Amino acid sequence: MKRTRLLAVLLLLLAQSTSLRGQCDLHIDYSVKDLPTSSLGTLKLLMPDGTVFVLFRDTCRQTEFSCRLEQLGEYRMTATFTDGIKCNESLEQVFTLTGEEYLVEVLVHFRLERKGFSDLSCKDSIPSGNFTITRYLHSSPFVKIKYLYTNNGNSDEFPGPVFSIINDSQDTLYGEWLPGYFWGALSRWKDGDYVGYYVGSIDTDWVEEPPLFPGQKKKAWVASFGRITPPGKYRFRLYYTTDSPYVSKRSAGLTRETETFRWWCSVSKWYLLVCDFEIQPEEPPTPTSDTTSAL
Repeated sequence: MKRTRLLAVLLLLLAQSTSLRGQCDLHIDYSVKDLPTSSLGTLKLLMPDGTVFVLFRDTCRQTEFSCRLEQLGEYRMTATFTDGIKCNESLEQVFTLTGEEYLVEVLVHFRLERKGFSDLSCKDSIPSGNFTITRYLHSSPFVKIKYLYTNNGNSDEFPGPVFSIINDSQDTLYGEWLPGYFWGALSRWKDGDYVGYYVGSIDTDWVEEPPLFPGQKKKAWVASFGRITPPGKYRFRLYYTTDSPYVSKRSAGLTRETETFRWWCSVSKWYLLVCDFEIQPEEPPTPTSDTTSAL
């Protein structure tokens, strides 16, 4: 009886421990441009259990590195910049891991920019920090994608593969580049793996289209203008978000501005939608009795 009770307690503790742990990669992309070589950058991470880690503290100009996040809950990341002269700036951002994420990407880029950023004649500059945190999740099972057909330039549509996104979820979906358009990237199957990542030309100067509302569907294709694609096996990938108000995947808003520094920041989440498909070679037309007799 005691052994049974002990086993039950151990199983309960294991379940509680597992529920507090996640499996998510954290990728850091850090750079400094056009600023003094003495510029010091620091990244600190406050974990959900209260532990503080110094992820980075260096005067290097550029670096990328990854680590593993294994706790669920609220994280607080602080970026600090010191130029060794008069600038000492710090900003904290908060993100939460739910267990559904497969990647958190953090971009911290410090550089000089035009002080009057809307004034093209301005000659003065100011240090700025671009600090963005992006959570990546796999798509909801209620958002589906299917390959429709490949257009080889014989119609008014853009060339290449065409897909349909069906939104059976309760969320409104917004595209990676523009809220009402769903443009993706293409990889080709070669030697047992999908290789390459063709993004293509992106043009955000398109007429406004509504997002993908619940119960509706939209077409998707490669980049803004499609791509002529030869026969073969491919993987099509695109990102969408349910965040509102909408901010495009690569945007950051002006969060704080002083006389000596600007912070451009964002915290967002994006879902990855994947479709594996195959383009078959076009078969020659089957000879008819008329064409056979003519030969």
